[in-house]
Order: sequence, then C-alpha cells, then structure tokens
Amino acid sequence: MQFRIATAAVVSVVLAGATACSGTEMGGTSDITALVSVTPAGGAASVDPNAPIVVAFSHAMASGMEMYVSLHEGDVTGPAVPCVGQWSSDRTTLAFTPAAPLKSAIAYTLHLGGGMKGADENPIDMTAHGMMGGQWASGSMMNGGGMMGGGGPMSGQEMGPGWIGSNGMYGMVFRFTTA
Repeated sequence: MQFRIATAAVVSVVLAGATACSGTEMGGTSDITALVSVTPAGGAASVDPNAPIVVAFSHAMASGMEMYVSLHEGDVTGPAVPCVGQWSSDRTTLAFTPAAPLKSAIAYTLHLGGGMKGADENPIDMTAHGMMGGQWASGSMMNGGGMMGGGGPMSGQEMGPGWIGSNGMYGMVFRFTTA
C-alpha cells in the first residue's frame, strides 16, 4: 500500500516538474498569452479602407485591454482615428473598426500597448509569433521622433503605465497604407 502512494507521488512530482521546466502545458502549447496575428500586418500596402483591423491572441485577454489599442493617421504621434473594438466571444480576437472609412492612399499606424495582459493578468508576449512587420515603440518614437523622424509628441494618453511593457517599450506599432 505504501509503495503505491509513493509511486503516485513521484509520478505527480515528475509530471509537474516537466510542465514547469518546459514552460509549456502538457499539450505542447505555450501557457503565456501571445500576439498571434495582426491584420493588416506592418508594411502592408493597398489595404481596403473599409476593412476592420483584426488582432488575434493565443489565449483570452483581460477585460478592458481594447483601451490599449489605437490607430493613428501617419505615424504613432499622428492624430488618433476614432475606432470601436469588438472582442470575439472567447476574447482572443479583437476587431478594431474605424468609425468612418479610412482615407485612401494614406499611411496609418496601429499601436498595441506594451502593458496589455491576458485573462490570467500576466503580460502578453508580443513577438512569440514573429514581428508581423511591426516594430517596438520606444520612448523617443512616442516623444516626437516618430517612425520616420516626423510627428509631434504624444499627449500622454499612450505613455501611461498600461501602455509601457516590462521591456521598457511602449508596445508595438504596425504601419500600413490604404488603397
């Protein structure tokens, strides 16, 4: 009887250790919420001005995280474009729809805040699935350096604690141009 209890305890410890050491769940998928895709990807051209912007994550996102997504005309310091965010029922996909169609043949920048968190309240991994044409948003970029050296400083609404990540960056930006 004591042998069976000891064996079960050892098996439990070994399995728990394997999961903890690997950083993955037993199924082999990461237990960290990650950015999976951004549509349109950074660098995309001829984007339909009427299409929603779609951001997908590997796991459910925390409530209110849509507040850390913004769209700007031009670079990240350009004017904000009014948009409405709508989560999928499982909170893994955010459709971010501009209030009016985007202007034709204009560059836009999507900004995802570095302080975004999964439903488990842990920070998300923005680069687990590659950069998707995006780049890290640095403090100098946010203070008027812009993506192309232009633009003015942010008013502060995208530089608060919810926007800055543990790596010191202000999330990621994805620049695209409409058709």
